[in-house]
Amino acid sequence: MKNNLLASTWLQAVACLLIVLSNAESFVTQLSPVKFSAFGGYASSLGQLGVFLFFMTSGYLVASLHWNDFGEGKVMAFIKGRLVKILPVYYLFTLITIVFWVIYPAWFPSTKVEPVDNLLSLIFIPSVYIKELHSLTPVISAGWIFCYQMLFYMIFSVGLLLARRSGLTFIFLSIIVLAAASITVQSDNLWIKFYTNPVMLYFLSGVLCFALQPRLSTPWYHTGYSLLVISFLTIVATIFMHGTAQLMVLTFSFFILTFFSFRYVSNSAVSKVLSAVGVASYSIFVCHRLLMGAMEKILHYLLPGENGQITLYVALLVLVMASLSVGYLIYWLIERRASMFLRVKAG
Repeated sequence: MKNNLLASTWLQAVACLLIVLSNAESFVTQLSPVKFSAFGGYASSLGQLGVFLFFMTSGYLVASLHWNDFGEGKVMAFIKGRLVKILPVYYLFTLITIVFWVIYPAWFPSTKVEPVDNLLSLIFIPSVYIKELHSLTPVISAGWIFCYQMLFYMIFSVGLLLARRSGLTFIFLSIIVLAAASITVQSDNLWIKFYTNPVMLYFLSGVLCFALQPRLSTPWYHTGYSLLVISFLTIVATIFMHGTAQLMVLTFSFFILTFFSFRYVSNSAVSKVLSAVGVASYSIFVCHRLLMGAMEKILHYLLPGENGQITLYVALLVLVMASLSVGYLIYWLIERRASMFLRVKAG
């Protein structure tokens, strides 16, 4: 059974970079009244593509790691493994956000946090409305991604109780029903809108790609042409497509990228950076918006008044590099060590 973990790691890195770049532009635009668009007006589309890739990769990895665990009584092992991966850094930055909000709430002008929101955030239930995002998030705004991920893990863990075919049927039907409710259930309730968001279908996309791969055992390899086709399809789907068409094209591109093997894996600087960002992507996701918010305040002080385009591009680069560097440092110092410690304690 083919399991292209290298491609998955690099895809996590790409997803992480796209989200960080998109958010960096939104923070840089606050530094000057001059109109600034580093990505030709497509920053939000790039961020959305990053989220889609993150969800597809999560579904693919979970399926590949636990494909043989259906009906084997390994549900608690699955849950423990997922929790020790996410909880340490998520809880740390949730606590940091709460402390900053209490000490200096002016840093969060569009956010109102109640004590119950802190408690709900700890169990991955979003309850804080963010005007800029037009959605609910936990206390740490970047954590909305993990709210969906934990819901997917919950559904997947129930599926693991069953035989593989029955378990996969349960997983697919559960998420499809939730996504279909976004059309059939008309409600202004923010929680209903959040939990029926069709973005959950991208988890299924990753699971489906892995499930189909054993049926095609020919050892195909990536060439310049295959990567060119994937790039073209991804660009078209990101810019010109929405909804079901976008899901189908991105799923096809993801399938090709994860099914084909890389004949050679060089130790180039690019591959090393992608691997490092990929393994640290959770820590980068969690901390980057909070870090960018703090750095934007500092840059406002250092760059008062109207700033030119070159200055804003430099500020963008500073935010991105700082987010990746600090995120990797947090992974190395906290996430990696905490995960290892908790895995030992979990047996």
